[in-house]
Amino acid sequence: MKNNIIRFLALFGMLSALAGCGSAQAYLDEQMERNVPADAGTAEQLPVQADATEAVVFVHICGAVIHPGVYSLPPGSRLIDAVEAAGGFAADASEESLNLAAGAEDGQMYRVLTKEEAAQAGSAGGAAADTSSPYTADGKLDINMAGLAELCSLSGIGESKAKAILAYRDENGAFTSPEDIKNVSGIGEGIYNRIKDEITVR
Repeated sequence: MKNNIIRFLALFGMLSALAGCGSAQAYLDEQMERNVPADAGTAEQLPVQADATEAVVFVHICGAVIHPGVYSLPPGSRLIDAVEAAGGFAADASEESLNLAAGAEDGQMYRVLTKEEAAQAGSAGGAAADTSSPYTADGKLDINMAGLAELCSLSGIGESKAKAILAYRDENGAFTSPEDIKNVSGIGEGIYNRIKDEITVR
């Protein structure tokens, strides 16, 4: 009889322990559920935001183009891209008035001249050069004769630099060589290397 009582008590203790473990596990499960965010497991589905600050180049393309205006271009664009963005050349455009392979600089204005504005010296019959034109027979711009619009057509020369060139010329007289343009404030070796094949003096 005594042994049966001991066995009964042992069995009761085991059942109580198992019941307690079940309650503890249920309690832990409940606490875990309470601490899990409602949107858990969906983080990988959140969209990745694109970089909204990707750099662009803004240029003002004007003159003999179909749609003059300010256009945004991808970094590394050339002037040919600016002309195409403006609808292409107008019928009377002098396509040689810009170096279309030059890079398009942010904040610059580029003017495409008309054929009348950029009249080439001479004719197919070999007539004498027209010294009233700022352009030579090979299409280079005489920086001693060029006006504001013609200077703005040079690669990397905006209105402010063009005005500086005119002011320097008024104060110091004609340039004696294309390299003299480096004496103008704001025009260093870098800009000169970009325009040296576009300019001349006569």
